[in-house]
Amino acid sequence: MQRKELEEMSAVESDHWWFTGKRLFMRRLLGERLYRTGATLRILDVGCGTGANAVELSSYGEVIACDRSLDALGMAAGRGVRLLCAASAPDLPFATGTFDVVTAFDIIEHVEDDAGFVRDLERVLAPGGALAIHVPAWPSLWSGHDEILEHKRRYTYRGLRALLAGSGLRIEHLGWASCALFLPTAAIRWTRRLTGRGRDAVDVGLVPPLLNTVLRGVYRAEAELAATVGLPFGVSLAAIAVKPYG
Repeated sequence: MQRKELEEMSAVESDHWWFTGKRLFMRRLLGERLYRTGATLRILDVGCGTGANAVELSSYGEVIACDRSLDALGMAAGRGVRLLCAASAPDLPFATGTFDVVTAFDIIEHVEDDAGFVRDLERVLAPGGALAIHVPAWPSLWSGHDEILEHKRRYTYRGLRALLAGSGLRIEHLGWASCALFLPTAAIRWTRRLTGRGRDAVDVGLVPPLLNTVLRGVYRAEAELAATVGLPFGVSLAAIAVKPYG
């Protein structure tokens, strides 16, 4: 991600519905794993960006924020994130079995070797530890949004399941996210493709405060449904995968 996009993200990700909603969604899926008593959770936030995720995760344990971008790490430090690491999978500089939770929110779609990336995330997890992943879904929704963000792919349900299972992880949850956004997103992107009208752009932008509040409420409702009965479809996929013991 270029510095311009990082600066734009840094300006909004603490309060914007997309970023706050995604953190709420993943927190709900991780559930009681974030509330382990008697010990401090060891958490690794891979692809930490400008640090808002790491700040929130610090409520549950000791967080190391990891990113290959020095610009991103500098912005994360400006938020008060203390433990920073300039690196990326599959070359994470941590011993095998180090972390109780590893998060990778909208990261693995940026790398060529996603299988090697996920294997390294599995390696640094302690037995019983959980990997939380959020990725863009539906290759048919590919657009200028993906190209500007330097995505390599959008995932299918089967493709993400195979990727996680192939790393040796046990899938605890795999399902859709951003259900309410699917129809408007698909309509906009397919219309642009058919008509050739509309500029390529990142779809997540500033919205009025009231709409921002409404959309955060939508994500809260979707998070509850996803953790119980599941969502029928969505713009994204979310997964919790656990490293087996032994």
